[in-house]
Amino acid sequence: MSVGVIYRYFANKEAIIEAIVANDLAEMREKFAEFDTVADDDLIDRLVDIIPMAIEHKYNNEKTALALEVLAEAARNPNVAAIIKKSEAQERELVLTLLRRIYGEDIETSTLLARNEVIAMIFDGMLVRSVCAPDIDRDQMIKWLRKVVRYTFEIKDY
Repeated sequence: MSVGVIYRYFANKEAIIEAIVANDLAEMREKFAEFDTVADDDLIDRLVDIIPMAIEHKYNNEKTALALEVLAEAARNPNVAAIIKKSEAQERELVLTLLRRIYGEDIETSTLLARNEVIAMIFDGMLVRSVCAPDIDRDQMIKWLRKVVRYTFEIKDY
């Protein structure tokens, strides 16, 4: 599709990015809706089970390139940064709801936010790693990432 055709549908680059971000958020909401059917005691197991799917999503050349372009634009453009921050806040609420199901209401929000940030760093970091090390042994990565995620969520030192 040529640039001219794209701008028939979108007013500007920010509108394009807003649509991309909205689509990604809708996909995330759909995935999180699947957790509604999972018993609280099984949530950590379910999170560990979806790691292969998450890796396939993050190690996707087309999606990776687009995501990195959006982030690069956010670093330069405050309007795009605001779009990303708004989406991040909505994603964070989805995760916090899930984490509260795992830990109950007694855990401090700051602890939940820190755990969420650690997991986000790992998964968002996969975008960069998929460019730097695209041929990594995914089976080994899945094996070790499952251990990291399980440890991060199972530890109750709060």
